[in-house]
Amino acid sequence: MHERMNEVEQTEGYYRRYGEAVHRRCVRLLGDEALAWDSTQEVFLRVHANLDQLRAAGSALSWLLTVADRQCFSVLRRQRTEATHALSRLAPLPAASASPEATLERLLVDADLVRHVLAHCPEDVQRIVAHRFIDELEQGQIAALLDVSRKTVQRKLQTFFDTARRLLDVAPHPEPRKGTAPA
Repeated sequence: MHERMNEVEQTEGYYRRYGEAVHRRCVRLLGDEALAWDSTQEVFLRVHANLDQLRAAGSALSWLLTVADRQCFSVLRRQRTEATHALSRLAPLPAASASPEATLERLLVDADLVRHVLAHCPEDVQRIVAHRFIDELEQGQIAALLDVSRKTVQRKLQTFFDTARRLLDVAPHPEPRKGTAPA
């Protein structure tokens, strides 16, 4: 009984120390206060169930943010069907004179659209996109943080943009072949 109470106190301690940071992360990923609170609660339920893993982690905050990312991405995946309908409703028609790259970039500025595209990406892509666009880390920093190559980070970001193009129906701008003049 005493050991169980000690675990509750430890979980509460982690919540007091890191709860606000986890909640902010959930708000930024989900864009919805109520969903963010639900996800924050889920994260700390996992903390309580996995205190040994958290204690063994090199950085408690990093461990908690990883759990928060996974929880939020799971919520986003569950909303995938709704997100697809929202994409077609939210995506403005591109101007006839705008390049496909400019159109895609303009569309992805909308945080709701980014969240909807993320819902269609694998978890490894979601984590890299979150570090790049939410944490505003450079590719080299992301590579070091996740212990992957910079090329892997570039490929995963490209996967995100390819998914966005497919979902938003924005064709990539064809590269002119060497030795030919652009049309």
